[in-house]
This record gives sequence, C-alpha cells and structure tokens, in this order.
Amino acid sequence: MYNLQVPGAYPQSPVCNVHQQWPVGMKISRGLILQAPLISRRQLHVVSSSRTNVKPASPTPLKLKHYNLPSHDLMMPDYYMPLILFYPNPQLSNPLASKTAILSLLKNSLSKTLSEYYPFAGRLSSSGSYVDCNDEGIHFLEAQIACDLSEILQKPPVKNEKEGYGHLFPPGSIWHNVSYSRNLMAVQLNHFSCGGLAIAVSLSHRVADGVTLFSVASYWARMCRNLNDQEKLVHRSPCFVHELLLPQSSDDDLTATQSVAPEKNWITTKIVLSNSNIDKLKAELEMQDKQQGIKNKNYTRNELVTALLYRCAVTAATASNSGTYTKSVLLQTVNMRPVIDPPLPKTSVGNLFTFNHIPTYTMNETKLNTFVAQMRKGMMQLRGSKSMVGIEAFPLIVKYEKLNYKTYMISSIRKLPIYDETDFGWGRPVKAAVVDTPFVNSSFMMDTPSRDGITATVSLEEQDMKNFLANKELLAYASL
Repeated sequence: MYNLQVPGAYPQSPVCNVHQQWPVGMKISRGLILQAPLISRRQLHVVSSSRTNVKPASPTPLKLKHYNLPSHDLMMPDYYMPLILFYPNPQLSNPLASKTAILSLLKNSLSKTLSEYYPFAGRLSSSGSYVDCNDEGIHFLEAQIACDLSEILQKPPVKNEKEGYGHLFPPGSIWHNVSYSRNLMAVQLNHFSCGGLAIAVSLSHRVADGVTLFSVASYWARMCRNLNDQEKLVHRSPCFVHELLLPQSSDDDLTATQSVAPEKNWITTKIVLSNSNIDKLKAELEMQDKQQGIKNKNYTRNELVTALLYRCAVTAATASNSGTYTKSVLLQTVNMRPVIDPPLPKTSVGNLFTFNHIPTYTMNETKLNTFVAQMRKGMMQLRGSKSMVGIEAFPLIVKYEKLNYKTYMISSIRKLPIYDETDFGWGRPVKAAVVDTPFVNSSFMMDTPSRDGITATVSLEEQDMKNFLANKELLAYASL
C-alpha cells in the first residue's frame, strides 16, 4: 500500500448523494451550467475540471530522440484507443487518501513511467513516420463528476457524453484521430461524489496496440505502488523490439497510412456470457462431435464465444438482407508476441498483432464446431512466423474490403490480467472497459471483474443490432 502523507477532505461516504448541491457559479467545463438543485439527475456530469502537462521525470537520451516507426505501426490508423479503470473510494482503506495526495502520487508515478515509455511523451512527425521524442509530455486532466460511481457503472460503454463514458475522457480521445501536433497519450482522473475514482487512458494506435496500452497502465500502477523502490519494476520495463525482428525496407521507403476516424453510425451494446452458460455450450458441441465420431476437440472459452458472436452477427445481417447471405469474414485479433519464433517479451511495444481471417460464404459454414476448426487452422498457419513482415493487419482489411466482404472484427484481451495488475495502491478496479469500438461490426471481449464470465462490447448497424439482440441462439447463452 502506498504511503500518503497529505490528509484532506475527500468524501468518506461510500454512497453518493445524487441530490448533493454544488455551488452555483462553480466553473463548468464544456459549457454545462449547473443551477442546483433544480438540475435533473441525468444532467449531472462534469462539475469542474483542470488540465496540466506531465513530462518524463528524466530527459530522453539524445540517441533515442528519433523513434522510427516500423511498417506494422505505420499501417495502423492514427486513432486514440480508450481504456478506463473504475475504483471504489480509496479512503475506505486509507484515511490519508485525499484528492491532493492521490493527484500528486499519480502524476509523480506517471512522470517516471513516461521516462521508460519515452516515445509516448513525444510528438508524431508531420509525415507520421516517426516520433520526435522531445519530452513535451502528455495532457493530464482532473475532473469532478457530480454523480455516484454506481450510476456511471450502469451506463453502456459508449463514447456518447450523455449516455456513456465520453465525459470521463479528455476531449476527442475516444477513437478520434491524433493530430501530429497533439499528445500521443492523454489521461483523465475522475472523482465521483461518493469518493470513487476512474482513471481514463487514451493512447495512439499508431504507436501501440491494446497489449501495449495495458502494459503502460500496469507499469504505471506498479510504479505508483513502488515509487521509492523502482528495482521491483525492472522486469516489467518496456521492450522496444522492432529492431530485433527481421529487417524490413529502408525507413526512407516507408510512409504512414492516412486514415480518418469514421463518424459513429452504429449501435453499441454489452452482453455477458456466464461461465456456466459457456460450459453448457461447450457440452452441447462436444455431444454433437461425439455423435459424428469426433473426439477431444477441447474447445476454449475464447473460441466458443468468438464463434458464437460471429455466427449471431452474420445471422442478424442475413435477416436484415431479406434472408440473403452476404459473403463475410471474421478478422480475429491475434497477439503475435507469444506466436513469433522466438517469442517476444510480453512488454514489447508496438502493434505486434495480426488477424486470423476466416471467410464464410454460407450460413452452414458458421456452425460453431465447423467454424472453430477453421479458426484453429488459421492460427496454426501463423505459428513460427519470424517477423511481422507480410502478416500485417491493415493489408488484410484492405484486401477484404476490395473483394466486397462484410468484415467482422473480434478482439479478446481476456488473457491480460487487467484486474490484478492495475492496483494503484487502493485495490483492484471494480470494472475495466475498452470504450466503444472504432467502427461498425466490431467486438471486444474481456473477463468479468469476478472472472465468472465474459463481457463482450458489440457494435453493429441499427437493424442488425435489433436482430442480433433477438437471436434465440444468442439469448440461450448470453444476458443483455
């Protein structure tokens, strides 16, 4: 547990009074004006906010000032990836956990973290092909949110400010484009009326994937707990490994992909599949296999839920298309760190992932046991890869779009110990979430906080979503 020396007036009640009257005339961000107590509960959002700049604790060495991006980074869209972590009132376990003490601790530990993850404190070049590691730092926002933590937890994980998590992040940092003049990383610390906290972190996809985003949050949390004993963090330090992979073309030949984050035209929802229901699905598939003389398939939870989500999504699209099946493809995200030969460190920085791509042309090909077999075949083809050259993710998206496939992207971060490794000194988060999705037909899978099931954030077109949520096969295993 961290050692906080600054006592303060942080609210001690674990229960928020949603009718609390905030001072009239208090500074309100984004034009919101409070006229307490007449304001309705749904309008209670950001009461006040402030912004500072956090720079690395130590300067980046001159030889590291120019961080060239490898091809697998240059091909990625320049969007912010958003991760948010929710915590109960720290004062429940430490009476000295005042706002002032927490803010100071988080900034100091973040500053030291940026010294290790030095490119993220720099700025993307105008060409987008390298990072100028100039130590300009990142924006750190602090906001007072005028509602209870529990009220926010009930909201869907979407970027909408009224009905989702939009006001809990720095403006424009949820799947929005990163300008070369802006921060590659941004953070917002949210204080709820009940004393609960939320830490929102956004990181440019141009320089990192979801595994790297988690590694940054994990390292920061460990630094926060071991601010005066950094030797405990040596084995968790970031590894910049692209120079260890097979050589690629000269940096002068590389250009960054230009992309614009699409306007949201989809519906996002959250579904939960309990472990007991996943076990039920597994037993049913194993029975089908047994009847066909197939044994020992040993389905994993990831395989089962991925296959089910894909099948139900294409079924929904077929219903929207008057029963006509559209050729479709699953793009299943694969973390290549443990797959590349030899394996890369878990803390390797960059977009070290690709897609396991499984096209389907008929509904019959989406039968779960058949589809899982195809998923496994694709995974076997990736094993033994020596580098990222030739298996980059972005060209696969372009390929299937040109061939007029309907693409579905499903990512899983279930293997990342998010809840265990993001304790900043006041306990595990009560919830972690990747907010919304970058585009339509996307899904993110995570473990539930208690590990009793899988949570999936799903984005589909409006009519497809209606059909998806009414799908009897989905409803047999998932709760909405």
